[in-house]
Amino acid sequence: MDGKKYSISVCIIARPNLDLSKCLESIENQTYKNFEIVIHKEFGSFPKLRNKVIEKAKNEIIVFTDADCYAEKHWLEQVNKIFQDKKVIGFHGKVCYELNGKFPTASTRIVTNDGQDTMTANAGFRAKILKKVKFDEEINYLEDKILFKRMSKHGKIIYSKNAIIFHEYQEWNFKKTILYAKKVEDFLKANKKYNFPIQKIGPVVFPKHFPIIFFPPLLFLFHSIRSSKDLKIVIAMYFEKLYTRFLIWRYALKNGEFLI
Repeated sequence: MDGKKYSISVCIIARPNLDLSKCLESIENQTYKNFEIVIHKEFGSFPKLRNKVIEKAKNEIIVFTDADCYAEKHWLEQVNKIFQDKKVIGFHGKVCYELNGKFPTASTRIVTNDGQDTMTANAGFRAKILKKVKFDEEINYLEDKILFKRMSKHGKIIYSKNAIIFHEYQEWNFKKTILYAKKVEDFLKANKKYNFPIQKIGPVVFPKHFPIIFFPPLLFLFHSIRSSKDLKIVIAMYFEKLYTRFLIWRYALKNGEFLI
């Protein structure tokens, strides 16, 4: 391989009860061998846990993937190629979702990245800069997007379609679907702190929710229902919209803002 062979720290955070065997096997079988694996298992918010694993990392490049992902065998080889460009301080790579031959329905939780988004399921940075910037621990749900925004002030960040991570198949459950509403608090915080874009018309946050709130059957037009589980998830989606609205009003009262 031409150019410098960077030492890479592969950082993974996980809940203590998660099985990492598939993820770790994919990393251990990489064609590129100059790396360490750094794991931090703990319950807690994503940015706090990622900052802890960053502190443990010892190498020149820090890359992230998640416990429910596994790497294509040339992943780290591609990462090393990315950083041959001295102007590049970070990257985000392609995340491919596994459907395992299943048709995506309302209960399918799809996580992908084709360059339109930034995800720490497949991302990396020069350690020297990352250890200074770190994740903003006040914002949980958008921690990856906020980090990219802050890191971009220090240099060039690119998307690589050749650095590939696969995301394992997952499904929503009733509780997780409703609790997904909590993302709105992080959107509002990020909008205020970093001018992060949020769906908003005047004081109306997530205006597309209102037609669904007033006419719930619209949800059946937007999601495929093939089982009783799908039906339960669509019902949960309705309650998620109501809970989102409650959290917006609570945030508005707490911070003295006029939001609907």
